[in-house]
Amino acid sequence: MEVLTITPFGGGGGGGDASVAGSDTEIQYNDNGSLGASADLTWDDSGKELGVGGDINLDDGGTYTTTLQIVTPTADRTISFPDATGTVALVAGSTGQVTYNNAGAQAGLTSASIGSTGEINISLAGAASTPPVSFTGSWFTGGTATTTKPQLLIEPSGTTSTAWSTSGTGLGVNAASGFSGNLADLQLNGTSEWSLSPTTFTIADANDIAVGTTTGTKIGTATSQKLAFWDKTPVVQPTTGISEAAFVVNSGGSIHPTSTFGGYTIAQIAQALIDVGILA
Repeated sequence: MEVLTITPFGGGGGGGDASVAGSDTEIQYNDNGSLGASADLTWDDSGKELGVGGDINLDDGGTYTTTLQIVTPTADRTISFPDATGTVALVAGSTGQVTYNNAGAQAGLTSASIGSTGEINISLAGAASTPPVSFTGSWFTGGTATTTKPQLLIEPSGTTSTAWSTSGTGLGVNAASGFSGNLADLQLNGTSEWSLSPTTFTIADANDIAVGTTTGTKIGTATSQKLAFWDKTPVVQPTTGISEAAFVVNSGGSIHPTSTFGGYTIAQIAQALIDVGILA
């Protein structure tokens, strides 16, 4: 006949102490061979709530480890576990607000939010030496015309993007083929002041172009570049090789004040130059 012998914990055979450890709701654990408990690890059976007063280490057994650390919140916080490939985050602030580390605590940024469709909203006044948005990284140079992208690029998905300066670009706007609106439009209280379309640069009335007074400014940097005024067909810089305007003597056998060149008297040509400011 076989005899079954039951040895309680704490008795012979090296077993641990089987008495209840800690206080009510504290979870029991093996504390170096004895039953232990901690006020930092509790279970509220009625509220179905696990309480942890220290870090939580999530380890898959080999490759990845995530640690949830203790913070001092100003209100209740929720720990979210999205899915196997997601991240663990503390929820703070209102719906859509960007969260950030506020002196060791998770907080919602009231001046920046992300809408339900992914739009980014920033409502923050500037301050001395503190712009609301800064791009302070070094600008990329030295790639190809395709890879040397601008520091800030506005470009629809799928648009051909192969003509950037290899010396670098600060702001780049690249519309899709066939776009006929404004690439840029600078407005003042709802009125367009300066706008740029794929074919026209428009300056509103009473807006002037000021240039420097030391070196000066060129309009056209080579004689082969074509210019025109008042809707005429652009031409390269005229030379003495161009066709002459029709000359009409009108009086006498030599040039006279009433003589015309292309229909204009010399006096009219001089006045036209004065009118447009080429002559003072």
